[in-house]
Amino acid sequence: MLLERAELDAVTAIERLAGMQAQYSPSPYIGLWSRVRGFKREELEAALAAHLVYKATLMRGTLHLVSARQFDLFRLASRFPRHVWSEGPRQLAERGVDVDALREDILAALDAQPLKKPELEKVFRHRIPADLPDWVAFSVIVSVGAAINHHEDARFGHFAGSRYRRAPLPVADPEDAIRAVVTSYLAAFGPASRADLAGWLGRSVGIFSAALDSLDLVTFQAEDGRKLVDLRDAARPDWNVPAPVRFLPKWDNLLLAYDRRERVLPEPLRKTVIRKNGDVLSTFLVDGVVAGAWEAPMRGRSIMSLTSFGSLSIKHRRAVEREAEGLLAWLRPGAAPGEITWKIPTNSAASP
Repeated sequence: MLLERAELDAVTAIERLAGMQAQYSPSPYIGLWSRVRGFKREELEAALAAHLVYKATLMRGTLHLVSARQFDLFRLASRFPRHVWSEGPRQLAERGVDVDALREDILAALDAQPLKKPELEKVFRHRIPADLPDWVAFSVIVSVGAAINHHEDARFGHFAGSRYRRAPLPVADPEDAIRAVVTSYLAAFGPASRADLAGWLGRSVGIFSAALDSLDLVTFQAEDGRKLVDLRDAARPDWNVPAPVRFLPKWDNLLLAYDRRERVLPEPLRKTVIRKNGDVLSTFLVDGVVAGAWEAPMRGRSIMSLTSFGSLSIKHRRAVEREAEGLLAWLRPGAAPGEITWKIPTNSAASP
Protein backbone atom coordinates (compact mmCIF):
# COMPACT_ATOMS: atom_id res chain seq x y z
CA MET A 1 0.00 0.00 0.00
CA LEU A 2 2.99 2.32 -0.40
CA LEU A 3 2.75 2.60 -4.18
CA GLU A 4 -0.79 3.96 -3.87
CA ARG A 5 -2.85 4.73 -0.78
CA ALA A 6 -5.71 2.26 -0.40
CA GLU A 7 -9.41 2.81 0.29
CA LEU A 8 -9.57 0.58 3.38
CA ASP A 9 -10.77 0.70 6.96
CA ALA A 10 -8.06 0.61 9.64
CA VAL A 11 -8.81 -2.95 10.80
CA THR A 12 -8.56 -4.41 7.30
CA ALA A 13 -5.40 -2.41 6.60
CA ILE A 14 -3.73 -3.81 9.73
CA GLU A 15 -4.65 -7.32 8.59
CA ARG A 16 -3.27 -6.57 5.10
CA LEU A 17 0.03 -5.59 6.76
CA ALA A 18 0.23 -8.75 8.92
CA GLY A 19 0.08 -6.60 12.04
CA MET A 20 1.87 -3.36 12.86
CA GLN A 21 4.68 -2.89 15.33
CA ALA A 22 3.55 -0.65 18.19
CA GLN A 23 6.23 -0.04 20.84
CA TYR A 24 6.02 3.67 20.00
CA SER A 25 2.31 4.47 20.20
CA PRO A 26 2.12 6.90 17.21
CA SER A 27 3.86 4.45 14.86
CA PRO A 28 0.86 2.41 13.65
CA TYR A 29 -1.12 5.60 13.09
CA ILE A 30 1.65 7.15 10.98
CA GLY A 31 2.10 3.88 9.10
CA LEU A 32 -1.61 3.85 8.25
CA TRP A 33 -1.55 7.53 7.25
CA SER A 34 1.06 6.66 4.63
CA ARG A 35 -0.97 3.72 3.31
CA VAL A 36 -4.69 4.53 3.72
CA ARG A 37 -6.38 7.39 1.92
CA GLY A 38 -7.94 9.87 4.33
CA PHE A 39 -6.95 7.93 7.44
CA LYS A 40 -7.98 9.54 10.73
CA ARG A 41 -6.46 8.54 14.05
CA GLU A 42 -9.93 8.53 15.62
CA GLU A 43 -10.86 5.57 13.43
CA LEU A 44 -8.14 3.36 14.89
CA GLU A 45 -8.81 4.54 18.43
CA ALA A 46 -12.49 3.69 17.97
CA ALA A 47 -11.56 0.22 16.70
CA LEU A 48 -9.37 -0.31 19.76
CA ALA A 49 -12.12 0.85 22.14
CA ALA A 50 -14.55 -1.54 20.41
CA HIS A 51 -12.02 -4.39 20.84
CA LEU A 52 -11.69 -4.88 17.08
CA VAL A 53 -7.91 -4.40 17.36
CA TYR A 54 -5.61 -5.64 20.13
CA LYS A 55 -2.18 -4.49 21.25
CA ALA A 56 -0.14 -7.46 22.40
CA THR A 57 3.34 -8.96 22.68
CA LEU A 58 3.67 -11.06 19.53
CA MET A 59 6.28 -11.41 16.76
CA ARG A 60 9.86 -11.35 18.04
CA GLY A 61 8.55 -10.71 21.56
CA THR A 62 7.64 -7.13 20.63
CA LEU A 63 4.43 -5.11 20.83
CA HIS A 64 2.16 -5.22 17.79
CA LEU A 65 -1.34 -4.22 16.80
CA VAL A 66 -3.36 -7.02 15.20
CA SER A 67 -7.05 -7.40 14.51
CA ALA A 68 -9.14 -9.21 17.12
CA ARG A 69 -10.18 -11.79 14.52
CA GLN A 70 -6.53 -12.64 13.79
CA PHE A 71 -5.08 -12.25 17.28
CA ASP A 72 -5.32 -15.90 18.29
CA LEU A 73 -3.59 -16.99 15.07
CA PHE A 74 -0.68 -14.60 15.61
CA ARG A 75 -0.46 -15.46 19.31
CA LEU A 76 -0.08 -19.18 18.60
CA ALA A 77 2.26 -18.77 15.64
CA SER A 78 4.62 -16.28 17.31
CA ARG A 79 5.11 -17.90 20.70
CA PHE A 80 8.76 -17.60 21.59
CA PRO A 81 9.77 -20.85 23.34
CA ARG A 82 13.41 -19.88 23.70
CA HIS A 83 12.78 -16.29 24.75
CA VAL A 84 13.69 -15.13 28.26
CA TRP A 85 9.98 -15.00 29.11
CA SER A 86 9.79 -18.79 28.76
CA GLU A 87 12.49 -19.27 31.35
CA GLY A 88 10.39 -17.88 34.20
CA PRO A 89 7.66 -20.56 34.18
CA ARG A 90 10.29 -23.27 33.81
CA GLN A 91 12.24 -22.02 36.82
CA LEU A 92 9.08 -21.76 38.89
CA ALA A 93 8.01 -25.30 38.00
CA GLU A 94 11.45 -26.61 38.95
CA ARG A 95 10.95 -25.11 42.42
CA GLY A 96 7.54 -26.73 42.85
CA VAL A 97 5.38 -23.68 42.13
CA ASP A 98 2.00 -24.43 40.52
CA VAL A 99 2.44 -22.23 37.44
CA ASP A 100 -1.12 -22.71 36.15
CA ALA A 101 -2.62 -21.67 39.50
CA LEU A 102 -0.34 -18.66 39.72
CA ARG A 103 -1.27 -17.63 36.17
CA GLU A 104 -4.98 -17.80 36.95
CA ASP A 105 -4.51 -15.73 40.11
CA ILE A 106 -2.61 -13.08 38.13
CA LEU A 107 -5.34 -12.98 35.49
CA ALA A 108 -7.99 -12.65 38.20
CA ALA A 109 -6.09 -9.63 39.52
CA LEU A 110 -6.06 -8.16 36.00
CA ASP A 111 -9.81 -8.70 35.77
CA ALA A 112 -10.19 -6.46 38.82
CA GLN A 113 -8.04 -3.70 37.30
CA PRO A 114 -5.39 -3.37 34.58
CA LEU A 115 -1.87 -3.43 36.02
CA LYS A 116 1.51 -2.32 34.78
CA LYS A 117 4.32 -4.84 34.82
CA PRO A 118 6.03 -3.38 37.96
CA GLU A 119 2.68 -3.27 39.77
CA LEU A 120 1.91 -6.87 38.88
CA GLU A 121 5.36 -8.01 39.98
CA LYS A 122 5.00 -6.22 43.31
CA VAL A 123 1.58 -7.74 44.02
CA PHE A 124 2.82 -11.28 43.35
CA ARG A 125 6.39 -11.01 44.67
CA HIS A 126 5.42 -13.14 47.67
CA ARG A 127 4.53 -16.02 45.33
CA ILE A 128 7.97 -16.01 43.69
CA PRO A 129 10.93 -17.78 45.36
CA ALA A 130 13.34 -15.26 46.85
CA ASP A 131 16.23 -16.29 44.59
CA LEU A 132 14.27 -15.52 41.39
CA PRO A 133 13.94 -12.01 39.92
CA ASP A 134 10.74 -9.95 39.95
CA TRP A 135 10.06 -10.38 36.21
CA VAL A 136 9.33 -14.08 36.67
CA ALA A 137 5.78 -13.23 37.80
CA PHE A 138 5.09 -11.34 34.57
CA SER A 139 6.60 -14.14 32.47
CA VAL A 140 3.88 -16.50 33.68
CA ILE A 141 1.25 -14.67 31.62
CA VAL A 142 3.25 -13.20 28.74
CA SER A 143 4.98 -16.48 27.83
CA VAL A 144 1.68 -18.02 26.71
CA GLY A 145 -0.07 -14.89 25.47
CA ALA A 146 -2.57 -14.92 28.35
CA ALA A 147 -2.61 -11.12 28.61
CA ILE A 148 -2.85 -8.22 26.19
CA ASN A 149 -2.39 -4.50 26.64
CA HIS A 150 -5.26 -2.32 27.81
CA HIS A 151 -6.77 -0.70 24.72
CA GLU A 152 -5.99 2.82 25.95
CA ASP A 153 -2.27 1.97 25.84
CA ALA A 154 -2.55 1.97 22.04
CA ARG A 155 -4.00 5.47 21.78
CA PHE A 156 -1.97 7.96 19.75
CA GLY A 157 0.52 9.67 22.05
CA HIS A 158 0.26 7.24 24.99
CA PHE A 159 3.70 7.15 26.62
CA ALA A 160 2.83 6.18 30.20
CA GLY A 161 3.81 2.50 29.95
CA SER A 162 1.85 -0.68 29.36
CA ARG A 163 -1.09 -1.90 31.41
CA TYR A 164 -2.29 -5.46 30.97
CA ARG A 165 -5.63 -7.26 30.90
CA ARG A 166 -6.76 -10.82 30.31
CA ALA A 167 -6.60 -11.99 26.69
CA PRO A 168 -9.32 -14.08 25.02
CA LEU A 169 -8.82 -17.82 25.44
CA PRO A 170 -6.97 -19.60 22.61
CA VAL A 171 -9.20 -21.62 20.30
CA ALA A 172 -7.26 -21.98 17.04
CA ASP A 173 -5.36 -25.10 16.03
CA PRO A 174 -1.59 -24.34 16.19
CA GLU A 175 -0.90 -25.77 12.72
CA ASP A 176 -3.75 -23.78 11.21
CA ALA A 177 -2.46 -20.69 12.99
CA ILE A 178 1.03 -21.02 11.57
CA ARG A 179 -0.34 -21.61 8.07
CA ALA A 180 -2.57 -18.53 8.34
CA VAL A 181 0.23 -16.31 9.62
CA VAL A 182 2.66 -17.51 6.95
CA THR A 183 0.03 -16.70 4.35
CA SER A 184 -0.50 -13.24 5.87
CA TYR A 185 3.23 -12.57 5.86
CA LEU A 186 3.65 -13.51 2.20
CA ALA A 187 0.58 -11.48 1.22
CA ALA A 188 2.17 -8.45 2.88
CA PHE A 189 5.87 -8.92 2.15
CA GLY A 190 6.43 -11.60 -0.49
CA PRO A 191 8.39 -12.68 -2.44
CA ALA A 192 10.55 -13.64 0.52
CA SER A 193 13.01 -16.28 1.66
CA ARG A 194 12.56 -18.68 4.54
CA ALA A 195 15.19 -16.69 6.43
CA ASP A 196 13.12 -13.53 5.90
CA LEU A 197 10.04 -15.20 7.37
CA ALA A 198 12.00 -16.63 10.31
CA GLY A 199 13.47 -13.24 11.15
CA TRP A 200 10.10 -11.49 11.01
CA LEU A 201 8.27 -14.13 13.04
CA GLY A 202 11.11 -14.68 15.50
CA ARG A 203 10.95 -18.46 15.19
CA SER A 204 13.10 -21.11 13.52
CA VAL A 205 12.51 -22.19 9.93
CA GLY A 206 11.51 -25.67 11.08
CA ILE A 207 8.44 -24.25 12.84
CA PHE A 208 6.79 -23.13 9.59
CA SER A 209 8.39 -25.33 6.89
CA ALA A 210 5.42 -27.72 6.76
CA ALA A 211 3.02 -24.77 6.49
CA LEU A 212 4.98 -23.35 3.57
CA ASP A 213 5.06 -26.71 1.85
CA SER A 214 1.26 -27.00 2.16
CA LEU A 215 0.61 -23.71 0.31
CA ASP A 216 0.28 -23.16 -3.41
CA LEU A 217 3.38 -21.03 -3.94
CA VAL A 218 5.51 -19.79 -6.80
CA THR A 219 9.31 -19.73 -6.57
CA PHE A 220 11.79 -17.12 -7.74
CA GLN A 221 15.55 -16.83 -7.62
CA ALA A 222 17.01 -13.61 -6.32
CA GLU A 223 19.98 -12.01 -8.04
CA ASP A 224 22.25 -13.31 -5.27
CA GLY A 225 20.99 -16.88 -5.73
CA ARG A 226 18.56 -17.04 -2.80
CA LYS A 227 15.27 -18.88 -3.27
CA LEU A 228 12.22 -16.66 -2.78
CA VAL A 229 8.61 -17.82 -2.50
CA ASP A 230 5.31 -16.01 -2.84
CA LEU A 231 1.59 -16.65 -3.02
CA ARG A 232 0.62 -17.59 -6.56
CA ASP A 233 -2.02 -14.87 -6.91
CA ALA A 234 -0.13 -12.12 -5.06
CA ALA A 235 0.42 -8.75 -6.71
CA ARG A 236 3.99 -8.31 -7.95
CA PRO A 237 4.43 -4.91 -9.59
CA ASP A 238 7.05 -4.53 -12.29
CA TRP A 239 10.45 -3.36 -11.13
CA ASN A 240 10.07 -0.03 -12.95
CA VAL A 241 6.73 1.02 -11.47
CA PRO A 242 7.15 4.58 -10.10
CA ALA A 243 7.26 4.64 -6.29
CA PRO A 244 6.16 7.93 -4.67
CA VAL A 245 7.85 9.47 -1.65
CA ARG A 246 6.47 7.90 1.52
CA PHE A 247 7.18 8.45 5.22
CA LEU A 248 7.60 5.48 7.57
CA PRO A 249 7.32 5.58 11.38
CA LYS A 250 9.68 4.10 13.93
CA TRP A 251 9.86 0.29 13.71
CA ASP A 252 7.85 0.07 10.51
CA ASN A 253 7.64 -3.60 9.57
CA LEU A 254 8.74 -2.84 6.02
CA LEU A 255 12.26 -2.48 7.44
CA LEU A 256 11.99 -5.49 9.77
CA ALA A 257 10.23 -8.05 7.58
CA TYR A 258 13.37 -9.30 5.82
CA ASP A 259 16.62 -10.93 6.79
CA ARG A 260 18.22 -9.29 3.76
CA ARG A 261 16.81 -5.77 3.61
CA GLU A 262 18.54 -4.30 0.57
CA ARG A 263 15.30 -4.14 -1.43
CA VAL A 264 14.26 -1.17 0.72
CA LEU A 265 17.24 -0.40 2.99
CA PRO A 266 20.70 -0.08 1.41
CA GLU A 267 23.18 -2.15 3.41
CA PRO A 268 25.53 0.82 4.13
CA LEU A 269 22.60 2.51 5.91
CA ARG A 270 21.51 -0.47 7.97
CA LYS A 271 23.44 0.44 11.13
CA THR A 272 22.39 4.07 10.79
CA VAL A 273 18.69 3.24 10.60
CA ILE A 274 18.54 0.14 12.83
CA ARG A 275 20.52 0.84 16.02
CA LYS A 276 22.31 -1.61 18.32
CA ASN A 277 19.63 -1.20 20.99
CA GLY A 278 16.94 -2.25 18.52
CA ASP A 279 15.72 1.28 17.88
CA VAL A 280 14.57 1.91 14.29
CA LEU A 281 14.50 5.46 12.98
CA SER A 282 11.54 7.15 11.34
CA THR A 283 12.52 7.26 7.67
CA PHE A 284 11.33 8.41 4.27
CA LEU A 285 11.45 6.52 1.00
CA VAL A 286 12.47 7.90 -2.38
CA ASP A 287 11.92 5.60 -5.36
CA GLY A 288 10.93 2.89 -2.89
CA VAL A 289 14.24 2.95 -1.00
CA VAL A 290 15.17 4.52 2.36
CA ALA A 291 16.75 7.88 1.54
CA GLY A 292 16.61 9.75 4.84
CA ALA A 293 15.19 10.14 8.33
CA TRP A 294 12.70 12.51 9.93
CA GLU A 295 11.79 13.80 13.39
CA ALA A 296 8.73 15.72 14.57
CA PRO A 297 8.10 16.43 18.26
CA MET A 298 4.51 15.88 19.39
CA ARG A 299 4.53 18.95 21.65
CA GLY A 300 5.73 22.53 21.40
CA ARG A 301 6.47 24.15 18.10
CA SER A 302 5.12 22.40 15.00
CA ILE A 303 8.30 21.44 13.17
CA MET A 304 9.71 18.51 11.24
CA SER A 305 13.43 17.97 10.72
CA LEU A 306 14.57 16.00 7.67
CA THR A 307 17.95 14.34 7.25
CA SER A 308 19.04 13.11 3.84
CA PHE A 309 21.39 10.11 3.73
CA GLY A 310 22.72 11.19 0.33
CA SER A 311 22.26 13.80 -2.35
CA LEU A 312 18.69 14.34 -3.56
CA SER A 313 17.66 15.90 -6.83
CA ILE A 314 15.65 19.11 -6.60
CA LYS A 315 12.61 17.16 -7.84
CA HIS A 316 12.94 14.55 -5.10
CA ARG A 317 13.67 17.10 -2.42
CA ARG A 318 10.49 18.98 -3.26
CA ALA A 319 8.50 15.74 -3.24
CA VAL A 320 9.88 14.90 0.22
CA GLU A 321 8.95 18.36 1.49
CA ARG A 322 5.39 18.10 0.13
CA GLU A 323 4.83 14.76 1.83
CA ALA A 324 6.45 16.09 5.02
CA GLU A 325 4.08 19.07 5.04
CA GLY A 326 1.08 16.75 4.71
CA LEU A 327 2.25 14.48 7.52
CA LEU A 328 3.12 17.35 9.85
CA ALA A 329 -0.29 18.95 9.35
CA TRP A 330 -1.88 15.57 10.17
CA LEU A 331 0.33 15.03 13.23
CA ARG A 332 -0.37 18.48 14.67
CA PRO A 333 -3.98 19.38 13.80
CA GLY A 334 -4.97 22.81 15.05
CA ALA A 335 -1.37 23.97 15.36
CA ALA A 336 0.00 26.91 13.43
CA PRO A 337 1.39 26.00 10.00
CA GLY A 338 4.41 23.81 10.59
CA GLU A 339 7.99 24.36 9.53
CA ILE A 340 10.02 21.85 7.52
CA THR A 341 13.80 22.02 8.00
CA TRP A 342 16.75 19.99 6.72
CA LYS A 343 19.27 19.01 9.39
CA ILE A 344 21.90 18.21 6.79
CA PRO A 345 21.52 20.34 3.65
CA THR A 346 20.97 18.33 0.51
CA ASN A 347 23.03 18.99 -2.57
CA SER A 348 21.19 21.90 -4.15
CA ALA A 349 23.34 21.51 -7.24
CA ALA A 350 21.96 18.05 -7.91
CA SER A 351 20.13 17.79 -11.21
CA PRO A 352 16.32 17.80 -10.96
